Amino acid sequence: MVCICVGTTNKCKIEGIRKAFLKFYGTVTLRSFNVDSGVPPQPLGLEQIFVGARNRALNSLSKCGECVFGVGVEAGIFNVFNTYFDVQVAAIADRSNEITYGMSPSFPIPRSFINKLLRGESRELEDLVNEYYGTKRIGEEGGFIKLLTKSVVTREDLTYYAVVMALVPRLNTNLYFSR
Repeated sequence: MVCICVGTTNKCKIEGIRKAFLKFYGTVTLRSFNVDSGVPPQPLGLEQIFVGARNRALNSLSKCGECVFGVGVEAGIFNVFNTYFDVQVAAIADRSNEITYGMSPSFPIPRSFINKLLRGESRELEDLVNEYYGTKRIGEEGGFIKLLTKSVVTREDLTYYAVVMALVPRLNTNLYFSR
């Protein structure tokens, strides 16, 4: 059994993390902590997103001595060719201070939502989505992607893939950690 500290209390993220680790580690125990990401509520740019994920992983790992891994997942927005995309980044930290990263599939954000965010009319994307769709706490109820894909893809799925990608070096230590 592997004990994992997760830097979130979001049930979608927790379930995605759990499913990813179960695929490769069998029985897992998750300890969930509300930790500081050290980045704004709506991270903009890949660097902020990666920093938030790393901080969540390290901060969660420091909360419980029995955890083998600390996992942080940070969602944010990045810009390519004037199109803004939502992505989740996972960071997995271990007791030897090794951190591995992975990213989820990303999807484009509607221009009207981005304009409001960039003008400072909203703190984060979730607020705009809840206002537009009349939802509450959509980030914990499948995420914006669930609405956009008519439930074909959920935030849990995005978290799962980000964590699986962050596990790739840990599953192939001879390729990634040989010096």
